[in-house]
Amino acid sequence: MSIDDQNKVKAAGFTIIRKDDYPEPRIKFSSGENGGWATLEKYKTKAERDRAFKSLLDQKYIIAD
Repeated sequence: MSIDDQNKVKAAGFTIIRKDDYPEPRIKFSSGENGGWATLEKYKTKAERDRAFKSLLDQKYIIAD
């Protein structure tokens, strides 16, 4: 998905999230107009992060990158 596409999706009220492992397991969200990513939350284990990620995706306006 291009930056322009991400901006359109965000303008429609959606939040785009993705998993990240470095430097520690975390969930990031697309922030700003320039395609940057910010940390939503950090986790002690990948399994904990994956459960939280799945739970977030159950919400109506959250999608995965």
